[in-house]
Amino acid sequence: MLTTIKQKLRESGTLLLFGSLRVIGQVFGMVTPLVVAKFFAPELFGSYSLAKMIAFFFATLLIDSSQTPFVVFANRERQETGKINKAFSVQCVFLALGFCVFAVFTLSLSKYITAFAKISYVDLVFVSLGFVGIALKTFLCNLFMALGQRIKNSLAELVFGFSSLVLIFLFYFIGQVNLRMVFLIYPLSAIVLAVVFFRTVDFKQLFPFYLERQYFNKTFNFTKWVFLGVTAVYFINWGDNLVLRYFVSMEDIGVYNLGYQFFKGTMILFATLGAYFLPFISQHINDPKKIREYLYHKRPMILFAGAIVIAIGFLLTPKILGMIYGETYIESAAVLRVLLIGTLIYLYNVFYNPIMNALEKYKFIHLTNVVQVLLNVILNIVLIPIYGMIGAAVATVIAYACKAIMFEIYFRLKIKKLFAV
Repeated sequence: MLTTIKQKLRESGTLLLFGSLRVIGQVFGMVTPLVVAKFFAPELFGSYSLAKMIAFFFATLLIDSSQTPFVVFANRERQETGKINKAFSVQCVFLALGFCVFAVFTLSLSKYITAFAKISYVDLVFVSLGFVGIALKTFLCNLFMALGQRIKNSLAELVFGFSSLVLIFLFYFIGQVNLRMVFLIYPLSAIVLAVVFFRTVDFKQLFPFYLERQYFNKTFNFTKWVFLGVTAVYFINWGDNLVLRYFVSMEDIGVYNLGYQFFKGTMILFATLGAYFLPFISQHINDPKKIREYLYHKRPMILFAGAIVIAIGFLLTPKILGMIYGETYIESAAVLRVLLIGTLIYLYNVFYNPIMNALEKYKFIHLTNVVQVLLNVILNIVLIPIYGMIGAAVATVIAYACKAIMFEIYFRLKIKKLFAV
């Protein structure tokens, strides 16, 4: 009994430390665009939001899509050999391919990208640099997760977020807070991250570089489904802007995106839970006792705590936005209140992701993402012309609710019996 208690305390301490560091880092990242909104008029913030949408779209599509396969396969390889050089080699190839594909797409679509975001070609160059910084940061953070170094992963997120925020204020003090400098903070923060953590990387686990065809094929097969899914998720998270761009002004897009930045930041914080538990679930997926402990003991406690935080946020949203931005972004409060309902739904559902990924049920995961994005787009087209920004928020919440229902039904019909007593 005493041993069990000590073990649970250690696990709780690790989760608390990981979560605290990750949350602080994510808060820095979330605060950065909110600080930008303080310096930008709503119309300029609208252009910034659309340009950021483009940079993060390519980062999500080309870099994030291989994150989960890398973590899953690397943890298995480390258990078998004590190294992750095969998985790491494949990941390096994916990173290089991502940079090449990004260069081709931005060069060929530059005319349409600049028109969509109302930016110049020079601005697009800085947006491209922003993509490079985001990609490198994602690569390094994924590497620590693949090595099982969850605390170091959260520290890397913290350093990157803190650097970004510091650079924003530095540019402000020298009078250079503009669209180009805002995107320059990402590659500069990535350089800071590389300098800080270079000596802490265990290169013995990463080399020799060995590109094995079997590992590449397995990663590619996993990634192509994740690719489909994360693209869908991206459009769930940012697709509202595509419809809003057609029906409302750039100023309204800026107002909507301020509320959405708070919502997105909360979602990122909750996604930390899935990232934290993925290595543990991957290693113990064949141990029903540990999975039941995760589902029926850890999950309810975390869910209850999260619900309290969301409720407090719902009550305080108008006052907080009014204190920071005055009347400029006051309409963002109503948008955020609607979206906070979606965060509770997402929190309930996020605990299923590590189990689904560990069981390699990625086809189901990402097919539901496609259904979700299609539903979201249809609802946006129907609701935005009638209700404007609130319609976009309602569409997002309904889409998340439908995905949660699909996950729950699939889990109860297909997965739950695997962990029965």
